[in-house]
Amino acid sequence: MIKNLFLVCASLLSLCINGQDKTKEEVIELIAEDTCKCMQDHPEDFSENVSLSKKEMSLGLCIINSFNVRKAQSSELKDKSINDLDEVSEAVGISLVSKCGNTFLSSFSNEELGSMLNEENDNLPPPPAPKNENDLQLEANLMSLNNDVISYIKVKDDFDKDHLFLINEQFEGFELLKKSNYGKDFKIYYKEIDLFDLSERKYVKKKIIKYLELI
Repeated sequence: MIKNLFLVCASLLSLCINGQDKTKEEVIELIAEDTCKCMQDHPEDFSENVSLSKKEMSLGLCIINSFNVRKAQSSELKDKSINDLDEVSEAVGISLVSKCGNTFLSSFSNEELGSMLNEENDNLPPPPAPKNENDLQLEANLMSLNNDVISYIKVKDDFDKDHLFLINEQFEGFELLKKSNYGKDFKIYYKEIDLFDLSERKYVKKKIIKYLELI
């Protein structure tokens, strides 16, 4: 009977522990709430006479302090470090506007909000280029996809010749590169750039994918 009682207690304890585990989204909502309260508790850090850089620093500290406490509540975030904060901060920022939009918006002038938005856009990668019929083109069969320091695909053309195409920028059609499409024919739009090849000890032309479509 004692053994059965121990098993019941252990099961209940396990349920309690698992019930405490929150999703990443739930923790981000909590971090946004904490950050909102942090801003409300320290209005002097976000007053009109404070520079934008100092406001951004204060906002970042609010997020970091909450992140360090809250991440333990989610198995998805508990092993994250300060180096992983960028992806969390972006989600927190979106949630922050809905949680306390008035506090957030009143802390920054229109010019400061515009400057922050421009800084964010400057960090975004360029959009994928549209299909350009003037680009170099090759119809070939997809053989493999390799994820290394630089990802690349291996294809075989109609003359049974192998080609390697490097991936160093986003392009339309990248979602087609998956194992289920091995053996299928593609039309590849590409450019060539000169890269140093250590094995040949000289610069050689390498193919870079610009656009991809199934035939």
